[in-house]
Amino acid sequence: MKNLTISETAVSEALGFILTLGILLMASGIVYFGGISILQNSMDASHFQEMEESFLLLGQNMNEVAYERAPIRTTELKIFQGSMSIQHDSHMRVVVNGTNVTYYMGSVEYYLDDQVIAYENGGIWTKYKNDETIMRSKPNINHANITTIPIVELLGSYSKGGEGTVRIRASHSDSSSINFINSTGFNTTLIITSNYYKGWESYLKDDVGAKDIVVNDSNRTVTANLTASYIYIDVNRLDMEIF
Repeated sequence: MKNLTISETAVSEALGFILTLGILLMASGIVYFGGISILQNSMDASHFQEMEESFLLLGQNMNEVAYERAPIRTTELKIFQGSMSIQHDSHMRVVVNGTNVTYYMGSVEYYLDDQVIAYENGGIWTKYKNDETIMRSKPNINHANITTIPIVELLGSYSKGGEGTVRIRASHSDSSSINFINSTGFNTTLIITSNYYKGWESYLKDDVGAKDIVVNDSNRTVTANLTASYIYIDVNRLDMEIF
C-alpha cells in the first residue's frame, strides 16, 4: 500500500500524454499557418495564369469589334479575387513635321496581388511585381511605306471586384474616324504613354522595326521613329461595360 501511494507511474503517463499532445498541436499549427500561405500563393498563381488565357479570348473579341466592325461582343470571365476595371491613362502621340496629335487608348485591366493583365490598343500585356512586362498578344501596327496605326480608344468607366462572374461588353462607337498623314521626307515619331511601356518598347523594336527608341521610366513613355511616306491612322472607339 505504501508503494502504491508514492508511485508516480500515472503522473509520468499523464505528463507524457500532455507533452505529446502539445507537440502534435504545435506541429499542426506550423503546418496549417505555413501551408495555408503556400496553398494560397499557388491558387493565386494558377488563377492568374487562367486569366491570362481568358484575356487572349477577350482580346480577340474586342479586336473583332474594333477592326472587323462586329456590332457587339460580350466576354465572360470568372474571378476569385482581385479587381477588373477600365482605365484611361494611356495614349499615343503622333508627331510629323511639327504636327502633333494625341490619340487616347485606355485599357481593360485585371489586378491581382500587384500583378496586372491588360488589353490595350489591340494587344495583351502582363505586368509582374518586378515591373517586368510581357506582351502576350501583339497590337496591329503595320510598318511599311504606307504605315497603318490602329488606335483602340475605350469609352466608359466601370470596375468590379471580389468573386464571381464578370462580363465585359464591347460595342463599336459611331464616333470612330480615319486620319491620313502625308509624311514623305519626314520621320514619324510615336510617343506612347502607358503602364506597359516596357512591353511597347520590345514590340516597337522587335516587331515594328522602329528606330531611335528612347524609354522614360519616370513618365512611363517610349519614343520611337518610323520612316514612311504615308501614315494611315484608324481610330476605333469602343463603348465598354463591365457587369
